[in-house]
This record gives sequence, C-alpha cells and structure tokens, in this order.
Amino acid sequence: MQDLTVVINGGGMVGAASALAFAKAGACVKLFESNPPSLDNQGNNWDLRISSVNAANWQWLLSLGIHGVIDPGKVKDYQRLTVTTQSGQSLTFDASEVGLTSLGVMVENNALQSSLWQCLRDYDNVDFVTEQRIDSLDSQQKTVRLTNNELIPFDLLLGCDGANSIIAKLSSIGYRGWDYDQRCLLANVELEQPIEPETWEVFRPQGPYALLPLSDTKACLIDYDERASIRALQHDESALQKHLYSVFEPRVGKFRVIKAASFPLQRKHALNYTFNGCIALLGDSAHSIHPMAGQGVNLGFADIQCLLNELSDKPVAQALNVYEKQRKFENAKMMRLMDALQISWRSTHPLARFIADVSLTAAKAPLLKNFLIKQAIGD
Repeated sequence: MQDLTVVINGGGMVGAASALAFAKAGACVKLFESNPPSLDNQGNNWDLRISSVNAANWQWLLSLGIHGVIDPGKVKDYQRLTVTTQSGQSLTFDASEVGLTSLGVMVENNALQSSLWQCLRDYDNVDFVTEQRIDSLDSQQKTVRLTNNELIPFDLLLGCDGANSIIAKLSSIGYRGWDYDQRCLLANVELEQPIEPETWEVFRPQGPYALLPLSDTKACLIDYDERASIRALQHDESALQKHLYSVFEPRVGKFRVIKAASFPLQRKHALNYTFNGCIALLGDSAHSIHPMAGQGVNLGFADIQCLLNELSDKPVAQALNVYEKQRKFENAKMMRLMDALQISWRSTHPLARFIADVSLTAAKAPLLKNFLIKQAIGD
C-alpha cells in the first residue's frame, strides 16, 4: 500500500484505528479531525462514553501498538456475560468455557481514541489536518476541497465521521432507519460492595437494564426506557437517584452516582457503503445499531479489517466492491438480530415470552453455547 494516499474524515475510535492500520501498512494517510483528543487523558473517574470491545478486536487493537500506551485504569476485562429474560431465565457465557481468560474489555472511548492518536504520532506517513474541514469532493478527479479552498488528492477517501457523515452527504449516500422512541440512561457509580468481572443484562417490557464493570468497585449502570421517562429523570437529581436505586440496588447493593447522562436510540443503515470506486463509509457513518449488545464499535473495527484485507490483493475499486457486499450483509444481519431480540424479549405477549425462554434454553446446549461464545468474542 506504499503508493496509496488515504484521506480519512473523522478521528474518533474508528477513524483513528483506520488511520493507524493504514499507516502501519505503509499508506500515505491524511487524517481530518476538527476536535482532536487530549493526549493527556489520565484520571481516576471514567467518562460516560464507554465501549465493550470483544476479545478478537481488542487483540487487533493491541497489534496496532496501543499496549503500553493506553491508560490501564480505563480498561477493564470481563470474564462473563449473563442475559436474563422477563420470566427470570438466565444464560451465562463464560470465557473459560472456550479456554480464554476474558470475553473482551470495557474501555473508555476517550482513552482508546487518545492512545490511537499517540501511536499515530510515531508515523512519518501520517498528516493531521485539524484547522481545515472538507467542504466538497470530486470523485472523478479524486480530490477534496477544503474550507480554505486547498485541493487534496486521494486514492481512497474514508468517511469515519459518524452518523451525520459529511462524506456520505457529499457522496449523495442516503440512509434507511428509524427512531426507537427510547433513550439510554448511563450512570457511572461507585459501589460499596465489590463486583465480579461480569457484565449482565436483564430484559423487561420498557427495555433492558444492564451493568458494565469498570473496576472492582466502579460500574456503568445502563437503563433503557421510554424517551419521556428518561428525560424527566434528568431534570431531577433526587428522582434519578431514587430510580437507579429501585432498579439496581437489589442486584448490586448501595452505590454513589458519580455522573449520569442519556442519549436517544436510533437505527440507521446506509443504502450504500461505497461510491464511485474510491469512497467508503466505515463505522457509524455506515451503520448505527441498538447498543443493547455492545456491538456498535465492534462492527466498525470489523469494517476496517475487512477493507484492509481486501486491499491487500485487489485494486481499490474492486476491493471496495467486495467490502460493501461483505460488510453490508454482516452488519444488516446483526441489526436484524438486535431488532428481533428487542421485540421478542421485551414483549408481554405470552407467545413471544415463551419463544424467548425456549431460545434461551436451546442456547444452553454445549455445542450451540460454545458457538455463541465464539461469536461474542469475535472469533
């Protein structure tokens, strides 16, 4: 890839990981990001933006060079994952069942982004553009025009600029999707009692609630509910504390809320992942998925690895064609699965609840369970 010039718009986790992977492969990389991260990201308290990264993707990120760079206090591995239906049936996935020490890690988004940027600083073939933005593009001439009118040529342009991607807009790529009419409430808490390295999720009609372990005594509590219900809580600190206690105290005991916030839940899927044989969308620019299974950023990292793999032995246009077919299919499959779980496991209809319980019972069969664990770790 030494002769390849790659322009990347967006330097978040997926954009920065893309830049690092392409730089490591020898490409000439230009990374556009108007809000670069602070490279001094130390601190005891976690930010609310946290990702669950599966074991396979975490090993890939370590191979890019973040080991020894990322703040170890903002990474927490977990060994078990438990899901519980409305009727109380539970299924636990344990890393030891497939000979592993962890299923993946919880990582603070800011810490991961910062570590990727620190690694990028070591590459002479990476240019950072933080003062100018992409204003227009010409896919025929393979150039982008910046806000200062400068023209930048490229062989490959990657849109890693999120759900409101400017690259998608400039490429006239549309989306299909909808609003779930739900919000996700996040609360980082300090617990009185230590917890196990386990993440869990409990389903109920208004939406699931879950816990992400951040340390022995810190966790991120997650509650999905109707939009109006969550918004009402955000304006009343006492009501928020009372609500969180009513949901989580029976499982985790007493805790202190450090910070809390919420965000709306939407589903978006790009109608096309590529344009004119030289432009590609990755990560949230291509797909926004319900976060209940923590697959969002994992799909983005899988996008990068697929694209790099195809570019290793194919010209750009052909590689993009294969990338679009493979990743659009895989991402759509995961999105449909999340929607199916959302509907069936939240439903109060007796048949839907019966199907949810039967599916969970079937998943306990050793062969199927091992298969599901391997899917969960990205194997």
